[in-house]
Amino acid sequence: MSKLSICIPTYNRSRYLRELLESIARQDCPEIEVIVSDDASPDDSVEVAKQFQGRVRELTVLDHPVNLGMDGNFLAVTNVAKGTYIWLMGDDDRIEPGGVARVLSALEAWPGIIGLTLGVVDYDKEMQTATGIRQMPPTQSFVGASALFSKAAELLGFMSALVIDRERWATISKEPDISKYHNYYVQVYIIGRAIGLEGLWGIVREPCVGFRTGNDQLRRKYGWLKRLEFDVAAYEQIAVGLFGKGTKPYRAIKRRIFDTHVMARVLNAKTAPGATGSIPAAIGYLFKYYGDLPQFWMTLLPTLAMPKWAVSFVRQVYKRFSPSSGEARARVRTSVGTPSWGSCISGCTLNGAHGRCGDRNALKNDVPGAGEISEDVDSECSSRPDCRAELKNEKIVRTTSTG
Repeated sequence: MSKLSICIPTYNRSRYLRELLESIARQDCPEIEVIVSDDASPDDSVEVAKQFQGRVRELTVLDHPVNLGMDGNFLAVTNVAKGTYIWLMGDDDRIEPGGVARVLSALEAWPGIIGLTLGVVDYDKEMQTATGIRQMPPTQSFVGASALFSKAAELLGFMSALVIDRERWATISKEPDISKYHNYYVQVYIIGRAIGLEGLWGIVREPCVGFRTGNDQLRRKYGWLKRLEFDVAAYEQIAVGLFGKGTKPYRAIKRRIFDTHVMARVLNAKTAPGATGSIPAAIGYLFKYYGDLPQFWMTLLPTLAMPKWAVSFVRQVYKRFSPSSGEARARVRTSVGTPSWGSCISGCTLNGAHGRCGDRNALKNDVPGAGEISEDVDSECSSRPDCRAELKNEKIVRTTSTG
């Protein structure tokens, strides 16, 4: 049985699907299976997928005669997987060179782990130029859903950066009330349920996935405000369902989603060509959820009130000159070139709470495009030639919840 099943729900994007399957075919990891689930596409997606059956050793193509919807197709493609873990993959994204090897190395390094969140490189729409690298915590593992969601809830919604234990996914996805969470983020709810109080979830900081920007189907179909409402309502429902309204994890999730999803969608709308529109409606809607946060009054309202040219100027200055911007991290990665990540999974897999790298050899060879050079040098194996130096600042592998 394969260790890893790459599950690709797809609809009407055969060109992008071809690029994704090409990136998988180039991975030097024959012990994986790949499943493509086409949701009654009117284009040639099924034919494109079948063309790879000779190049991808274990490839299954599902051709649904009736459209199941986004969440339904997520669940359909995972139902036929056989691997110990499933890797959900958006049909317009791609796997970075060496990405599968890094995932398998992390799964080996953390026996019994529930799943992983993976590092992401943002590209332009043609996937030619890296435009940013997602901000990620150092490579580490979290114990319990409360700890994970309180520190990284915003990282769990991007399907292509998620790997999860197949049996746990299957059990939860078949529960009678799971349909209540068909809110475009059903995977986030399943992750929380799968981890529970004591499950282990890993963060792999180095980019394993390439994300195609400017290709949001929901935004094109419904507009920026409705797309924003999907995010806000879904995470609100998930936070209440997992932890209860007003609890400490609920409040942490609320702040994190505001600072990331909400502000990013507002900034994208304010810097997009043409009139933004719907600003009074956006203020009224967001006040219901975030009016008690200081950031609503100090950051969101001024951003919505500023003219588009001013918001665009400030954003470009930030991207160009701030070392903490995703664009700056991408420039560092490009200028320095591909790093050699040494003999343990990059970012360090630690043993216990002693702050030492584990002896992992799965990534011993240099891998083209291996990923970001971290600005937090003291948390990176790449700066430790023998992969055994003490980590500074009391950074430990396991983060647990205290409330």
